[in-house]
Amino acid sequence: MALMGFGSARPTQWFKHNQGAVPSLVALLGVALFWVVGAVGGIGFLRDASSPMTMLTGLYVMLAAVAVSIIISTLALTDLTRRYSRPRTRR
Repeated sequence: MALMGFGSARPTQWFKHNQGAVPSLVALLGVALFWVVGAVGGIGFLRDASSPMTMLTGLYVMLAAVAVSIIISTLALTDLTRRYSRPRTRR
């Protein structure tokens, strides 16, 4: 972690120098939270579906949510990789 500068600076200084990375980090945190909630029991409401059409609609909504979460995490990881892979120049 010290290579990226996490260990040497206080959190306020890190935030000041890396404000552009915060939206990507928040997006990754949101996707991780979505997957944790889904793994813990977010799919339980399909058990109580009153009709097959309700279950099918729920499955399509979940499929769309999973696809969007994969797209968001890919874009966020690409942004973070692009930000931290290029050499840093001192200002």
